[in-house]
Amino acid sequence: MLTSCFKDYNEDFLITKKAVEFEDAATNSNAPGKNFPVLANLLEMNGVTSYRVNFFGGLSSVPQQIAYRIVEEQSTAVEGRDFRFITGNSLTVPANTSFGFLQIEVLPTINGSKLLVVELIGNNEVEVSANYRTIGIPMSNAVLTPAPGIVVDKGDYLHITELELGGDANPDIGCFLDMKTANIYNWEAVELFPEKATIGYFHSGSNFANFVFPGLSSMSTAWNSYYNRIRNWSVAPTGTVVRYTNIQPVDEALYEGLDSRADIENAVRSAQIDVLTRHGSASTYGPGERVRSLKSGDIVFVYSSTHDFYAVIRVKNALPDGAVASTDRKIKIEYKVQK
Repeated sequence: MLTSCFKDYNEDFLITKKAVEFEDAATNSNAPGKNFPVLANLLEMNGVTSYRVNFFGGLSSVPQQIAYRIVEEQSTAVEGRDFRFITGNSLTVPANTSFGFLQIEVLPTINGSKLLVVELIGNNEVEVSANYRTIGIPMSNAVLTPAPGIVVDKGDYLHITELELGGDANPDIGCFLDMKTANIYNWEAVELFPEKATIGYFHSGSNFANFVFPGLSSMSTAWNSYYNRIRNWSVAPTGTVVRYTNIQPVDEALYEGLDSRADIENAVRSAQIDVLTRHGSASTYGPGERVRSLKSGDIVFVYSSTHDFYAVIRVKNALPDGAVASTDRKIKIEYKVQK
């Protein structure tokens, strides 16, 4: 977590040679158990991010190249795979100026949440502040795009043959799905593009795995901490969802037989009517903004009122609540969606 603190300016007066420090290390508190601050998370969509390095002890009449290093024993991010240094192996403090910048770009090939810890080294003429030499930079991919061949164009609808969503607390796989593209968004990304969150995969105690519309009217009571984030979105997509369980051969045949945009719409409309007779509990099976207790093999019928399309999901593998830690929860699905 990033918090402000007061810099010890006495250190500047004790250093008689020219010296450098990270601005962010001097103005933010150290992370718990660490001797450096962990700054705001970077996403691959952020582009190039700059971190100011202050130069003090008098200006230099010539440019100064300030070396730095990756603190390997505390970093999980890998250079060239997860990120790159725009500034190479050293940053430049131009002549007669009091600062330069370390520049970093998160790469599209990053997978999951990583931490980069960077330490200033300086050079033969420039010392490094003892207390403000190191910063931690967390980074992650915000949007997971489907692998080639996963999205199959069927004319007036798409067949997404296999996709894995993370649970709401999974740090590596996002829990929000844009059903029209099969892109998966994590919390950081969806706050930038909330309209993309067609549906979410959440867990909730004894209700196990849920498919939830972010605009769920009871979000404030079901997931209050999430509600406090979602209510600030410019749009919170909603709609109607229905769950069939105890799947029979006729249900499998129904899914396999969905071969057009019209077939998908008709199947969803029929399920909205038939589910109360079939299962009886609207709170678990719909129709509503949420279905609960998802199991492997279930078929889920979706109507997005925000985006006005129909889709049918088949759950290929759902983990029961308690089977794994909340950070490891995920669900594997396939689905057919109208274009």
